[in-house]
Amino acid sequence: MTCLSLVALSVLLNSTTVAMIVAFAVFTLTMSAFSNLVGVFPTEVRACGVGLAIACSRLGSAIGTFLLPLGIAVLGLHAPMMVLAAVLLVGMLVSIAWAPETKHLTLNEASRSRPAVRQPVRRPPR
Repeated sequence: MTCLSLVALSVLLNSTTVAMIVAFAVFTLTMSAFSNLVGVFPTEVRACGVGLAIACSRLGSAIGTFLLPLGIAVLGLHAPMMVLAAVLLVGMLVSIAWAPETKHLTLNEASRSRPAVRQPVRRPPR
């Protein structure tokens, strides 16, 4: 849905302002509403996993804030929007392929359904 709303936003560039605002609102709402980082990581590494995901998100935001105006200046508005939609599509496909489905599981059940995190082996000093 997020990818489709970004494509719609790209296609509606010369259309009415209301249509662009609706497409942007759908993009923004779906981008923030369907994030479920907590259920993806096992309990043992949940804080580190969520922290890493948020750090990567902030880094991507900083890079995008710098590169998007450059892309718009060089390529116009349509091409960068389509590139961003392609990035979202790739992210969706990666999530479908590798992220576990935890919809009907509690956090404890979702953590138990994955292999436990291996603890480092402590060897006695020689």
